[in-house]
Amino acid sequence: MSPQQKEATAPTPRPVPRTATREVRRRQLIMAAMDSIAQRGFSDTTLRHVTENAKLSHGVVNYHFDSKEALYDAILEYIAKEHYQLWRRNLDAAGDDPAARLTAIVKADFDRKICTPKKMAVWFAFWGQAKYRPNYLKIHNIYDEERSREIIRICTALAGPGDADGKGAEATAHAIEAMIDGLWLSMLLYPAGTTAAGCHRDCMQAISRMFPGRFDDDMDAAPSHGR
Repeated sequence: MSPQQKEATAPTPRPVPRTATREVRRRQLIMAAMDSIAQRGFSDTTLRHVTENAKLSHGVVNYHFDSKEALYDAILEYIAKEHYQLWRRNLDAAGDDPAARLTAIVKADFDRKICTPKKMAVWFAFWGQAKYRPNYLKIHNIYDEERSREIIRICTALAGPGDADGKGAEATAHAIEAMIDGLWLSMLLYPAGTTAAGCHRDCMQAISRMFPGRFDDDMDAAPSHGR
């Protein structure tokens, strides 16, 4: 069964009790808004769609969020923080070897908790609006800039003394991040023939060629596009 089928056939969540805490209600509204954005797109989602998905009144939304934009800010912070916590946890457990540390970060990027069709649709919806809503980029960068700096540090360590000014390592780090973003887009646009496991494999094989002898590119995952 594909990830899309699993998501579509997942059991309906139990209703949230009327006495749910403030944090539980906020998360309920965030999840409902994410469902609507993934289904309808960013611009066509309304608060009515959110309240219908959450089975809550419009007043509950107003109680927890000052505006639709405040709700959207909370959605972006939720998915950005989730991603941050996962790669940070992987990195903390990876030890000091730079190859292991980069492998840990990339593994988080293609984790099944992160790479769901719904979350990727939401990510790209926000990225598409970032140019016009600077606050989205600001929220994203709070969590993502540390990851970028860490990847640059790792690439510098992997490059060794041959990259004296560090510019080559920085360019390689940017290329790795761009490759990951591109693989995410491929999963979003071609879900029938692209898997997170396969994209993870392709990414690590490409990285292994950037740093010969530092990575094991004999990964078990299937190719992302069935090659």
